[in-house]
Amino acid sequence: MQDEQNPWPREARWLHAGIALGVTWQLFSSLWMTPDWQHADYGSLTQLLFSTHAWMGLSTALFLLWEWLWIFTSPALRAQLFPLRGPWRPIIDDFTGLFRGRLRAPGPAPSLAALVHGLGLVLVSWMALTGTAIYFFLPQGGTPPGAILHALIPLHKALYLLVWAYWIGHVGLTLVHALRRDGIWRIFRLLD
Repeated sequence: MQDEQNPWPREARWLHAGIALGVTWQLFSSLWMTPDWQHADYGSLTQLLFSTHAWMGLSTALFLLWEWLWIFTSPALRAQLFPLRGPWRPIIDDFTGLFRGRLRAPGPAPSLAALVHGLGLVLVSWMALTGTAIYFFLPQGGTPPGAILHALIPLHKALYLLVWAYWIGHVGLTLVHALRRDGIWRIFRLLD
């Protein structure tokens, strides 16, 4: 439910929090984890990070599934995130406003931010889909990794730099909004 104090519906806030936390953990854990594809042995800190990377990835995939189900049942949300038929005017206005140093107030609306969120959702969904598939093909009990696992790993790694770029841009623009004191932190109020 949306109210005057918080422009984001409660479901959007919970989904955003779950996906943001999950993606952030995935990115930072991937910097130090050491996957042991041969033995699935998680005896060191770096292998433990790989294990938590896998489990947090599965949890994030569930949040993403919830998000996609919500999108498919909401034509208005679908049009905001994926404006294939428009409206294009708000997006063009936002884009030209950026060149003039103006930002739209945060909140759900057809906008450049919504389009970028939609593209980011597709990007992290790809990572979740390939990561989930990898999880189910990890070797167990000392069995060697199979051909499917070897085929999935490059697909999962292919877009990780784009996810980093998206995350850095997302956090960066959040901080810009925060400096402007325009209520961006309300998206993290989960219990209103």
